[in-house]
Formats: sequence, structure tokens, C-alpha cells
Amino acid sequence: MRAIQNLAQLTLDEYLHVGDIAIDGSIKRGDITRFLASRVGDKGKVLAFSNQKKEIDDVATSLFLSGLHERVDLISKDFTGIPAYFDPTQPIGAALFQIDAATDQEALLNVIKPLLMALKDQGMILLIANDATELDILEDYAKTLPEKAYGVQKFSDLLSKDHAILIQRL
Repeated sequence: MRAIQNLAQLTLDEYLHVGDIAIDGSIKRGDITRFLASRVGDKGKVLAFSNQKKEIDDVATSLFLSGLHERVDLISKDFTGIPAYFDPTQPIGAALFQIDAATDQEALLNVIKPLLMALKDQGMILLIANDATELDILEDYAKTLPEKAYGVQKFSDLLSKDHAILIQRL
């Protein structure tokens, strides 16, 4: 997922600003969490979700050592808990999800729908997966979004077979 993730970070770097709120819906190794924290600055906030204690502990240590720990709220819940943690009156700059075969796409779709409404202008949701089939339901939904309100792009790495869907509020 490294090439697609690098592309995602280049895109986010252009649109995510100091003071923004960002969401890492699946912290995994924490590299995306650290990247988001470095972009939102001291005035921004990253909400990072995982129901895996080891992931939370590892990322907490990494954030502390890199001096980014005050910018991130580590939340011991899976992505389905996101709607309870963001304030719909404060626009979200970006939300990222690393999807795998164990991800319930229907449950993720139920989280993405309210996030779309909470995005700031030019804010984005990025879905990254190792296999295109892990994005099927989400891609079908993205195709139904109004073109005047959202831009949708799909990326594929032909060598690694990694895939991403980027949904941006216009």
C-alpha cells in the first residue's frame, strides 16, 4: 500500500491545513496518524480509531517520541464509533480509512455518509485497500454522489494491486 499511500499523502498535503480536524479511521501502524498530526499543527486535531490495544499503544509511543501526541486523540473503538466523536458543527479536513478483507463495507458506508456532510470545502475522504473488491460497495455508492457537490477519483497501482478511492467535497 506504500505507493498509493504516498499518493494520498501528496494529495492531502495540498488540501489539509494547520488547524483542521482529521480522522484516521483505522490506525494500523500509525504512519497515517503521524502524517495527519504533522499537517494539522498545534491548533488542529486528529481523531484516530482502533479497537486493537497494541495498535493504540504502539502509536501512542510513536506520537510521544515524535512530539505529536497532543495533536491526536487515540480512541479505543473501531471506525463505527466515529459519528459519536466528531462535532458536526466543526468541518472535517480529511478522513482516511485503510480497508482490508475484514472491513465491513456496509458499516463503513454508514460512517462515511455523515462524514461527507461534515467535510469542509475541498475536504476529502480517502479509502485505501489492498484489493479492489474491498472497495466494491463504497465505489458503487461514490458513483451516486452528485457531481456538482463531490469529486470522486479512483487510483490503482498496477504493480502492487493497491487501490484507493478519493472523495472530495467541492
